[in-house]
Amino acid sequence: MELQGHIGRFQRQCLGLLTRFGGSDRLRQFKLQDDNAEGDRVSKRDEIELAMQQICANVMEYCQSLMLQCAPTLEHTVCLFTPSLSESTNRDGPRQDTQAPVVPYWRLPGLGIIVYLLKQSANEFFSYYDSHRQNVNKLQNVEQLPPDEIKELCQSVMPAGVDKISTAQKYVLARRRLVKLINNRAKLLSLCCYIIETCLFILWRHLEHYLLYCTPADSQDSFLASRPSFKSRILQDSFSSEPNLDFRSGFNRMSQHDIDQLQIEATNSFGESLQKKLLDIEGLYSKVRSRYTFIQALVRRIRGLLRISRT
Repeated sequence: MELQGHIGRFQRQCLGLLTRFGGSDRLRQFKLQDDNAEGDRVSKRDEIELAMQQICANVMEYCQSLMLQCAPTLEHTVCLFTPSLSESTNRDGPRQDTQAPVVPYWRLPGLGIIVYLLKQSANEFFSYYDSHRQNVNKLQNVEQLPPDEIKELCQSVMPAGVDKISTAQKYVLARRRLVKLINNRAKLLSLCCYIIETCLFILWRHLEHYLLYCTPADSQDSFLASRPSFKSRILQDSFSSEPNLDFRSGFNRMSQHDIDQLQIEATNSFGESLQKKLLDIEGLYSKVRSRYTFIQALVRRIRGLLRISRT
């Protein structure tokens, strides 16, 4: 029992990591490099950005694995996130650098963090894609680049003494830096696509449970009462033995108003513009990688689910 309690805490803390990828913490990490030398700052920024995306992808993979291993069918749905989209609506807007609220480990994060990560990863994908395409073009035409840009690329590899080396050596250093940037952006594109896929999967499974299979606690309607009532399983059952953990809050006490509100917020958050952006991402990524993605299929499922729940 004690071991299961520790496992449960670890699972909660892993979910809590997702709240640290909402923009503000990432910006603060980047600003920590401003006092360093220019070459070191650029290199460190690339390393931090790649590391943060890798951690986020690992956590999302862990969430997906939990859902697939513990709940292979809808009859045994595991809900890792509460039916709240407040994280998404609160963080949307011009102020992306505000402090994100930290979710205590004994409380599950809301489904809104998944929607926010989905939007954030979609926006970052296009930024990485444009940068990747520009760097590939520069690598193919190094000799035509302006001297100042050649010098900047060289300083990322050799911070001092660039003015003392020959032009041919500068081209070698510039190519080396561009190859590193291209590889970095390729990894970021792959991680973004994976995060988008897992976000869509988790969003689909949660919305399907909440909107189709969750019976409102205050329902007196015969139609709603006849809906199949599948109890959601939440991470480790051992949590229920720990009185200090608010384990089942927000899952078994959903009212009809909560379900209706979730449906409205989900429809607004997962609008046509976001859907088009996600489909464009799948099309662009298939041009640079042969890996097949499930973005289009998951988008169709969520879109169909929201349409069904409105009828």
